[in-house]
Amino acid sequence: MENLDRIIKIKTILKQYWKSEDFTLNTLNTDASSRKYYRSVCKEQSIIVMDDDGCKWKPKEFTLLSDFLLKNDIYVPKVYYNNLIDGILLLEDLGDNSVRTLLSLQTEEDLYLKSGLAIAKVVNIENKPEYIKDFSKQKLLEDIKLFTEWYFPCALGYPLDDKKKEEFLSIIDKLSDMAYKIPSRLMLWDYHIDNIMITPENKYAIIDFQDAMWGPLTYDIASLLAADRMVISSETISKTKDAFFNQLSNIDREDFEDSFAFMYMFRHMRVIGRFTTLSIVNQKEKYLHFIPQTWKALENILQYPKLAEMKRWVNENIPEQCRVLPKRKPVFEAVILAAGRGSRMKELTNVLPKPLIEVGNKALIDYNFERLKGINIKKFVVNLCYKGELIKEHILKKYSDLKVVFSEEKEALETGGGVKKALPLLEGQAFFVSNSDVFFIDKGYKPALWKMIDKWDEKKYDILILLQNLEDICGDKGIGDYRIDENNCPERNENKISGFPYMFSGISIVSRKIFDNVKEEKFSLRDLFDVAQKNKKLGFVINEADFFHVGTPEALNEAKIRINIKK
Repeated sequence: MENLDRIIKIKTILKQYWKSEDFTLNTLNTDASSRKYYRSVCKEQSIIVMDDDGCKWKPKEFTLLSDFLLKNDIYVPKVYYNNLIDGILLLEDLGDNSVRTLLSLQTEEDLYLKSGLAIAKVVNIENKPEYIKDFSKQKLLEDIKLFTEWYFPCALGYPLDDKKKEEFLSIIDKLSDMAYKIPSRLMLWDYHIDNIMITPENKYAIIDFQDAMWGPLTYDIASLLAADRMVISSETISKTKDAFFNQLSNIDREDFEDSFAFMYMFRHMRVIGRFTTLSIVNQKEKYLHFIPQTWKALENILQYPKLAEMKRWVNENIPEQCRVLPKRKPVFEAVILAAGRGSRMKELTNVLPKPLIEVGNKALIDYNFERLKGINIKKFVVNLCYKGELIKEHILKKYSDLKVVFSEEKEALETGGGVKKALPLLEGQAFFVSNSDVFFIDKGYKPALWKMIDKWDEKKYDILILLQNLEDICGDKGIGDYRIDENNCPERNENKISGFPYMFSGISIVSRKIFDNVKEEKFSLRDLFDVAQKNKKLGFVINEADFFHVGTPEALNEAKIRINIKK
């Protein structure tokens, strides 16, 4: 949906720039980012508007690097105007002819050779801008986790175990020495055929560079020749790589080949993971189509003799028949439990129900809506009782773009009874259940709810619960609810004793079949957890988060203080 206030702001800036109201503003297609681009034309002159609402895509770095690269005779778009507070830039219009669009009209070899020479000019810049960060091994290891943490669960249907992940990272860490055999230079990070424009003067211009780092100079040529968006011939790859190498000086060819091989492998692994997140998380399904050809390119480079250990690991952990398109588990609905009063909050809930109490200028229930929206939940069922009209009014006003239905209770039916009553409003076989006052900040590599989706297996589990380590809880800690037994199964603390290091976080995935033989109307969901535990059908995920258990006014105050510190 178009943000009209944003468009008005852009048009106001354009009126000042053009010194006229007689101009056009047309939307351009965008790639993987959430940035928006427009072309504005006035009196036969045109400019590009980059709209980075929230400044998530580094408009400041783009502006600084544009100036730096132009001073080093690299053709990039000039920045005519920048508003770094609002994230609105006015840029030189380099036309519509990217390398990709011209591939059907010109020879592949010529286009890639000239693109390779263009990036060779960049890597021959030896002075590092002070605002550019190093592409460290730590950064490398973090980025390549996209492959194991995102692609693997969606392709295999289950997450890799920790031991296999550690083995993968250990191999990468060792092999990465190959990458750093050659000097570090400016690496633009997204140098590919969609980000190289050919101007009417036949100049090769680079349009995407705000994510640049200082790292092995082979990365961008590996990125150009990656073939993850367009299949290219081995002859073109070889000739382009040779032409690029010939522009370098004082670099051993074997060191160059080793570095290129590793970065080519790294690029493909990372991109397979990135295309997975773009298709599954961002719902940009076109990126699924690039994954098979990316796999072929990865398989080819794994034939490089010095990558033999990684080839072995890949073949053992994801055999060829498993290298399929990633797929999300079919859990698209959620029940948010908001019926209770929250009596432990004392007078604070005399006027407001607990889900509407604010922490960090946001109602507790909002944290849950946002977290569930983040995993693309399609339908929300909210149960209501105490001051339900206030909660309903808040939700309908704030989440009018979502599919939300309400299950209203004359008296609070507790957690299990509330979910059971809501069942007719649900369509799927499995769904999330979340207490409306669950409040935490993810600090792991992958958000907790995505990890739950990865692990959910309707044949293996009836219920999957999210457990929180007591050591990471701010507020009411108390005695732990669960421990993990010798069979790696959760065991509830029925006798309220020490030695149970985990608290139930208030979030679970449940199968609707667990309610089939339940006759009670009012009961705790915990009773069904116990049944699942007894039947060896209770699974768990350990949450990596700063968790806020705001059950009392004192805990609420502590959470507010902690949130303000984090801000």
